Amino acid sequence: MSINSFTDSILNELENNEEGSFQIRNLGGYAYLKVYKPGKNGKKVKPEEVFSRLKLFGITDYDRYAVEQIVNTADGQDHKIAKWSGGTPVDARLELEISEDCMAAYATFIPAKHGGASLNLEDAKIILQNNKIVYGIKEDVLEKLINGQKYYIKTLIAEGKPPIHATNGYIQVLFDTSHKPSLEPEAGTGRVDFKNVNIIKSVQKGTVLAEKVEPRAGELGKNVYGMDIPFEVGKPGEWKIGANCSLSPDGKQLLADISGRPILERDGTIRVDEIIQLENVDYSTGNVDFPGTIIVEGTVADNFTLRTRGSLFIKKSVGRVFLYAEKDIVLSGGVMGRNGGFIEAGNDIYAKFVEQGNLKARKSIFIEEAALHSTLTAGDSIIIQGGRGELIGGETIAGSCVVASKIGAIVETKTNIIVGMPPEILEEIKRIKEDLSSKEDVLRKVRQSLQKINDMIANKKELAIDEKETLKKLLELEKKYLELIQSLKIQYETVMGSYDGEEEAYIEVDKFVYPRVNINFGKGKQFNTELRTIEGHVYVYIQPDGTVQDSRLPPKSIKKKEEIIKPQPLL
Repeated sequence: MSINSFTDSILNELENNEEGSFQIRNLGGYAYLKVYKPGKNGKKVKPEEVFSRLKLFGITDYDRYAVEQIVNTADGQDHKIAKWSGGTPVDARLELEISEDCMAAYATFIPAKHGGASLNLEDAKIILQNNKIVYGIKEDVLEKLINGQKYYIKTLIAEGKPPIHATNGYIQVLFDTSHKPSLEPEAGTGRVDFKNVNIIKSVQKGTVLAEKVEPRAGELGKNVYGMDIPFEVGKPGEWKIGANCSLSPDGKQLLADISGRPILERDGTIRVDEIIQLENVDYSTGNVDFPGTIIVEGTVADNFTLRTRGSLFIKKSVGRVFLYAEKDIVLSGGVMGRNGGFIEAGNDIYAKFVEQGNLKARKSIFIEEAALHSTLTAGDSIIIQGGRGELIGGETIAGSCVVASKIGAIVETKTNIIVGMPPEILEEIKRIKEDLSSKEDVLRKVRQSLQKINDMIANKKELAIDEKETLKKLLELEKKYLELIQSLKIQYETVMGSYDGEEEAYIEVDKFVYPRVNINFGKGKQFNTELRTIEGHVYVYIQPDGTVQDSRLPPKSIKKKEEIIKPQPLL
């Protein structure tokens, strides 16, 4: 359709169907009436419509006949019909409100009263301009407000643009910082090969460890007055350089000064640890205290100590040894502790098996085959899966959960498990147990000495004066240490029975829970299998009513097993 055709159709529509209309205005204190004719098919204005409007305006002193003549004539001209008596005329207006930060302007349209002047879109724009509102005006909203006669509605009609603040610079680390081993089961067997955990990640001398990413520039904002709003300037990333690292000449990259193991510390410091590889640890090496990562290819002799601020990897089984690492400990061959030694990690411990061992991890303990008659303590989880997955005997303490294939034994081996224990209580238990072990050792030596004297008496040998004095002292020491040991045991039992366990703690077993398994969730919340065997996949946790029960359904708060067993993704 051409422009002329379109115009013609509109004009034709108005000519034929336009309705008649009228307006009453206050001009110079007098009421003027103007009436328009309708189109050919439109409706005329009726006198009653005008009378009703005059009544609404409070105008009464007019000639009804004259008004009827003006309506019938409908000449589109202003006709004075009466003195304006409907109150003082008030013009329509736009009330403005500006937000405190000058980022938003609101308008409220107040209609005219008593024949006051109306307000159109151009008038509204001039009002905004006179009030210096020049930016972010929403013309479409303003038009709907005025032309749609939306009275007394507070409406947002102008909005500023906030600044886009610069982003801070940062240090982008370019090496794997997860420190988590690969625990993916082998295809076909479903077993985890602890010899291939791939936790040792090394770099060569000159490797770029990290790079500095500069801050990104921001953009100015504007308020409704058109004034610029500054943006915050981004801060540059700061290097925290540890041992065996140095910056490139332009200061934008961090390079490894040696070949070794890259480490990102919790405070953001980057260092490279030297990796020491030992064939064996015995009298040829003595005890080892090393700041970096220790790898032992062979054996660690009984009663020797390895201490490191990094991680520790031992490829063959260990016995009665003392191992301390601030990071992870990986024991590819397992532990035969023979109720001696102590193994402690600041992060996680991974072992093929543990028998008569004493292990403590600040985070989690992962065991493939079995834990037999051992003391296991973990701030988070203890997972015994991948091989046989058996937990038999001993004492197991975990902050959040214990997961195994089987707990206890068919021969009814007593197995104690404590879950939901807060970390601070773990430390207190450690102190009590160390103190108890020390005093039991003293008592054992005292009794050995007493036995020798008793053997002398049994052989009817007369004791010398100093031997009698020694016997007296030994008996006093025996009594003293028996009392001390008894007191420590009571304290231990008190701590174990009074702690308020974590409500989300749980036990998960794939196959069997055998008789004489005792599970403690704190403050009298006990679960004991007594003489029954629970077969099949089962969970044990605190029910909503506060009791501890076994269930085939997991607790609502349970983490997915994959989240516990699998390592975190690379950063």
